[in-house]
Amino acid sequence: MSDKLSCRHTTQLISDREERPLTWFEWFCLRLHLLGCDPCSRFGRAVSWLHRTLPFAPNAEQLPPAARERIRLALEEAAKEE
Repeated sequence: MSDKLSCRHTTQLISDREERPLTWFEWFCLRLHLLGCDPCSRFGRAVSWLHRTLPFAPNAEQLPPAARERIRLALEEAAKEE
């Protein structure tokens, strides 16, 4: 890994840190990038929030059918944009 992270690498490390401990060097590079990059900082806060709150989210059977359909359509649209 280079000493300067791209936003793409940073977002991957943000996701990785929820699944595994980062190495000292990864953590240092991530923190350094986040100090100067507002979009990546916002992404990091969003990922942390999702990771903390998803265990408390209702499962699909608890959602009304209309809500499940809206979610399905939103996911399909997001997949088309990639």
